[in-house]
Amino acid sequence: MIQALYRTLDDWLVDQDADIRASEIQGLLAGLLAASGGVKPEEYAGRLAEYADLELARFSEIAEHLETLFTTLRESWEGMGLEFELLIPEDDELIEERADALGAWCEAFLAGLGLSGEFTQETQLTADARQALEDLSEIARIEVEEADEDLEKAFADVSEHVRLAALLVATELNGQGSVPPDPVVH
Repeated sequence: MIQALYRTLDDWLVDQDADIRASEIQGLLAGLLAASGGVKPEEYAGRLAEYADLELARFSEIAEHLETLFTTLRESWEGMGLEFELLIPEDDELIEERADALGAWCEAFLAGLGLSGEFTQETQLTADARQALEDLSEIARIEVEEADEDLEKAFADVSEHVRLAALLVATELNGQGSVPPDPVVH
């Protein structure tokens, strides 16, 4: 289902002459939900329109798909996150396209955290969550020059790392693994 949704959304974005990819639609939503689990679908649509630099009314054409994406992501993150899948191209697409989409997903996730208004430099995170954010920031700059067999394996590993890093950050920011404040020493 997620791959069909990717293709539908990506084709729609191309038709809109948008400068974003379908992976960014989910990445932005994931960042917003990670920072504030109380994000409403209409708030997300507004943020998405702003991020994509498209009129909000245009998104009515894909409202059903956005609702599916929203519901699916929220439900998978409310559980253990095992069903959570990244919205990136299928394995039969060129590795360069998949890597570009993965980098765009990471960039949009980080943007969603920032746009939420809930995530600041004062937000306390464990060392693991801070490292996860640093990893996502690095992966956002991913570039592929030549495709080979080893690259396919590495891409699968990096994709899984992105998935788990996003889950870790979301879990921690939504209070399920929050960090207590540093003790005050007098």
